[in-house]
Amino acid sequence: MITTKGKAWRLIAVLLAFVLLVAACGGDDDVDDVDSGESQTAATVADSTADDDMDDESMDDESMDDSMDDESMDDDMDDDSADDSTDDESMDDGDMMEVELISDECPIPNPSEVIEIDAIGWEFPIITQYADELEDCEEGNYRFNLQFLDSVEARTAMTQDAATGSPTFELYQGSNAFIGELANQGFLMPLNDLVAKYSDQFDLDEIDEAFWRMASIGDQIYAVPMVSNTMHVFYNKPAMEELGLSVPTTFDEAFQTCRAIIDSGYDIGFLYMLSAGWAWQIEFDSVLGSMGVSPVDPQTGAPNFNSPEGVAAATTLKRMVDECAPGIASSYSTDDVQAAFQTREAILGHTWASRAAAMDDPEASTVVGEIEFAPALGTGSGILAAPAYIDGWGIPVGTPADKVEAIFLAMLAATDLESMQAAAEFGLVTRNGVSHPNGPRDAAAAQASLVNGRGADLTHPAAGIARAKLGEALITILDGTPVEEALAAAEAAYLAEAGDQGLLN
Repeated sequence: MITTKGKAWRLIAVLLAFVLLVAACGGDDDVDDVDSGESQTAATVADSTADDDMDDESMDDESMDDSMDDESMDDDMDDDSADDSTDDESMDDGDMMEVELISDECPIPNPSEVIEIDAIGWEFPIITQYADELEDCEEGNYRFNLQFLDSVEARTAMTQDAATGSPTFELYQGSNAFIGELANQGFLMPLNDLVAKYSDQFDLDEIDEAFWRMASIGDQIYAVPMVSNTMHVFYNKPAMEELGLSVPTTFDEAFQTCRAIIDSGYDIGFLYMLSAGWAWQIEFDSVLGSMGVSPVDPQTGAPNFNSPEGVAAATTLKRMVDECAPGIASSYSTDDVQAAFQTREAILGHTWASRAAAMDDPEASTVVGEIEFAPALGTGSGILAAPAYIDGWGIPVGTPADKVEAIFLAMLAATDLESMQAAAEFGLVTRNGVSHPNGPRDAAAAQASLVNGRGADLTHPAAGIARAKLGEALITILDGTPVEEALAAAEAAYLAEAGDQGLLN
């Protein structure tokens, strides 16, 4: 398996830019990146609460019977009925063919020819483990080229890649929000038929229905859920104790604590990731949700975000930038936030639960054992400012049809029960009852944030437009746009587009 990261993308980015330029010259419409939030780029996913970025020849139905294993079968089969994907080794009577599975770790048919799959996403510990599970399939004829980028760069790259109509990558990794953004633009394939076909064989009903809904728009499934995620507070316990500070539970307490930390000599008092439009939107929805307000009415789609509560929520985030991480929160990516905790640059902040395992990675962290975890902050209502998310794999439209089923099988092999049991060492997975004795130490904080948080993104057909317009408008606060003006601009853009599409009741 070939894995590349970060700067290696620059060459691919140049090539993609060239492809897009050619496509543009041919008359295709340009598609902005995820952070700019085009009209239908945001997900419409389930409102349930849940746990925080292959390629191959197609298989005919006959190529893989759910009941087949590596042992020979006893019933006769005509030679004409044997699928091309089975090997040529005859059974005892000379009339039988056996499906060759790659291994116990990769229990899918071995393609007769080498299949190369290019995948793209962003890396954190549990995703690294899933990549290792994919690598097990390289014992057979699968080959994987994994491109891991910074989360913002990865979203942009996938959006641009999909917009060409002939994607370079065959496997996209993303959160439910990003998966929904791509699906709403027609960039992802629905997977319902394949999910139904392989559900029994891979026990897909063990993946909670709430997670399948978060990977769907309406009745169409666009990803296989593999990571359950939320956000909560991270803090360096020894450093906080040295300063005599308690861990805040509300935003008011957080502002007092962040000032004390900065006064003691740290550049960062409380760290939020607010360098991208989608991040502003997620955090805004969470703070607004902690006040008991949804960004749009779940039944009518009427906007609620340009309101006194919306102004308060956006002002809270602006204060996090201006007062608690001046000059830093506006430029740090999620990876930068993780590194800040790993190096003691930050001793208090809020980020994804999926980053908890990285705190104890001795190869990357200088604070192994120091970082502890607490539930997300609240505003006093009893609801925490925490979302419910999943990460999953999807297949872009334009992927050669004769490869789709094999890509899907590789996804299933890397997310089966054994794979999720291994992945649970590094984060929260989506199969019911799966855990790991050496799992991340943030389980209690993550569970509290999920159970008491604002939940998953709304499913109203217009909610995705609201998320896109909020992301576009809120990030302009970093350039000096007053909060009230940003929210008014988001509301006007939302009403115009959702109204034009007839999505408002």
